Amino acid sequence: MSSPTPRAPRDDRGSVVLQTSSEVAARRWKELDDQPGVTHTVLWRSGDVVIGMIRLEPGAENPEHVHQAAHHHFFLTQGEATILGRRLDAGSYAHVPPGTPHGVTDVGPEGCTFFYSYRPMELAPAPTDSPMDDDWGAPG
Repeated sequence: MSSPTPRAPRDDRGSVVLQTSSEVAARRWKELDDQPGVTHTVLWRSGDVVIGMIRLEPGAENPEHVHQAAHHHFFLTQGEATILGRRLDAGSYAHVPPGTPHGVTDVGPEGCTFFYSYRPMELAPAPTDSPMDDDWGAPG
């Protein structure tokens, strides 16, 4: 049995990072999971907590996927796309809780760019097979 991959160390105190829009645009953008027309750059990382940006070219998609134990926050900075069946444009915000299937589709003619955070949960989710029902512990 192989041992699990160790988590990257967290540095919650961190250090100051300041980048102009030109510096962010000049960063190395890498293809995301072999998805044509989808690139990303990591702006900041502490352990498994990631802050970054994703670009989708016109016609590109980020297929539906699930993060079982992480929150995703998106803020569209340019363009428009559909996330979770809802059309979003620049200035829109989305929160995708752990376990929620999501993807980015129907990207507008100018493509889209969004700022995102990926934050793993600190605690494991409660088991779904709990014998406790909604009335457990309720008065009466």
